[in-house]
Amino acid sequence: MLTILISVFAVLVSLGSLILGYTSSRRSHMPVLQFMWERSQDTATLGTWWLVNVGTGPATNVVVAQTERTGLTQGLNGETWFNPVLVPSIPVGGRLDLPWLGATRGLGRGLGASYTDVQRYFYTTKCGDDVSMFFIGLHLPRRPLLRLGGEKAVKTWWDVEDELAGPRWSPATVAQHRRRWWLARRFGLCRRLGGWADPVLSYAP
Repeated sequence: MLTILISVFAVLVSLGSLILGYTSSRRSHMPVLQFMWERSQDTATLGTWWLVNVGTGPATNVVVAQTERTGLTQGLNGETWFNPVLVPSIPVGGRLDLPWLGATRGLGRGLGASYTDVQRYFYTTKCGDDVSMFFIGLHLPRRPLLRLGGEKAVKTWWDVEDELAGPRWSPATVAQHRRRWWLARRFGLCRRLGGWADPVLSYAP
């Protein structure tokens, strides 16, 4: 009996060590993006938005989107996200200028960014009223990054002009995605880029 208990204890210790090692590995390359407003020294312009990586790993597949207002909560929760823009990867400590957002600071809009780490796990940052919230998993609409039916749902950063000058593109809500029943709600729409939990194939523009 004692031998069996020792064996079970050893298995539990090994399992705990494996979980701790995996968690430590994930946190060692976890990106965390933060929206930052920087006032311009030029009195002719109000300023600009920046996306800063304050995490421990590079942020890849970064998509920046806007909404009229965000509750800064997990999931979409009635939010309609529009004007998605694919931007370059952001290294640790790096920051990226978002000039197409213009003077949205004074319009009461919410901002959001979805991105992945080097293992393609999703993370989300939502910003509203100068408050930012960070979430593990995808809590923004998951749009295809490549062409869908000959057109792209997500614009690239070098092909975007002032968003205030034109109509919105690719608005999306939670109704346009099929969420997997077995996925924990804290992960939002999906956990990883690709795989069973990726609803990109069910996206309806």
